Amino acid sequence: MTNKFRIGAAGVALVAALGMTSVANAADTATATAEAEVLSALTLTVATGSTLDFGQIAVNGAGTVALDPTDDSVVCSADLVCIGTTAAVDFEVTGAASQDVAITLPTGSVDLTLNGLPTILATETLELTAFLSDDADDVVQTDAAGDAGFAVGGTLTFDGTEVAGTYSGTFDVEVEYQ
Repeated sequence: MTNKFRIGAAGVALVAALGMTSVANAADTATATAEAEVLSALTLTVATGSTLDFGQIAVNGAGTVALDPTDDSVVCSADLVCIGTTAAVDFEVTGAASQDVAITLPTGSVDLTLNGLPTILATETLELTAFLSDDADDVVQTDAAGDAGFAVGGTLTFDGTEVAGTYSGTFDVEVEYQ
């Protein structure tokens, strides 16, 4: 009986060893490649001589003037008279070729002050809001040279008590790869 047990134990050990060998032979290794493309930094500038220009406005009461960046046209409400040349502000983007670039416009209001001076009275301030670009989804694509452009307009709000003069202010626009 003892001999059979020894052979039986040796057989089990041999089968177990063969089983482990077959598991080790089933493993394999593959080498993968990792890569990343670093894009050139985006540069955003206002086109030379470009300004968001609402023209001249005669104020006979409260109202708004909306400037459309697709065609530089303005829509004046009933108590305002709009004349003169109007223009959206043109921006130029430089970056990597053939890339989508998202445009981020201001979401709040920006104060334009009389002659660009600090606000003293409410009558010396206009509110610029409702910024929009000439691209419906606020995304432009750079061309093969890495260049793109877009225009921005917005809406001025008048309370009807504004003092005559030139009002100005600044606002920020951002771009980033999408």
